[in-house]
Amino acid sequence: MLSGLGSFLISAISVLVFFCLWIALSNSGAISPTFLPSPSAVWGALVDAQVDGYRGHTLIVHVAYSLFRVFAGFSAAIVLGVPLGLLMGRSQVANAIVDPFVQFFRPLPPLGYYMLLVLWFGIGEMSKVVLLFLSGFPVVVVSAAAAVRSVQESHLRVARSLGLTEQQVFWSVIFPSTLPALFTAARLTIGVTFGSLVAAEIVAATSGVGFIILNSSQYLRTEYVFMGIIVIGVIALILDKAASAIERWIVPWAGKN
Repeated sequence: MLSGLGSFLISAISVLVFFCLWIALSNSGAISPTFLPSPSAVWGALVDAQVDGYRGHTLIVHVAYSLFRVFAGFSAAIVLGVPLGLLMGRSQVANAIVDPFVQFFRPLPPLGYYMLLVLWFGIGEMSKVVLLFLSGFPVVVVSAAAAVRSVQESHLRVARSLGLTEQQVFWSVIFPSTLPALFTAARLTIGVTFGSLVAAEIVAATSGVGFIILNSSQYLRTEYVFMGIIVIGVIALILDKAASAIERWIVPWAGKN
């Protein structure tokens, strides 16, 4: 079994090899810089976007706009999706009422209904946040409901035999048992919302990392496209690692038998 240091070293070597291949391929002349800019060109785009700005905002401001939209949509998905999913897991009636709508909506692509959101909420921030919320909401609901159903029946019987009420059983047994799955759902939701970020910033946006990717692609400024993709990926990776660290702190028993 790999230690933490060993796993980190393998990951670092893997990333290093990837960049070496990227540098070699981009400098070989086999592929046009329009299609594959070099890492140095991408780094130059990042520095230029931060120092001189891109379309009126520095890179950090674009990142701040994107993070606001992502966190707003993510927070709404967690606040509304977790209670609903827990209720569906506990109540067959609630599950029968809500599940058809969740399963219908879950596979729909964000761009499929974004124009409708723009008609309803306008071209401002609300339509973007709602899109990100709707992208992550089904993931949270389905994961929370499945987490409740996975609680071992023997644990529930023991708790009831000790005289606990149903409310006490929920807070003492069911909810703590679902926490690992809920944190996994939160990490998945972060990825889903970031994955929908470009779609959310596609209409009438003048800020955000997704806007940089879309706008620069229209002018074949591929180095800025790569830069935006890397920025989104790095931020999502950092947030995922942060969520994992919080999970280990709050739910230290997760993954242990």
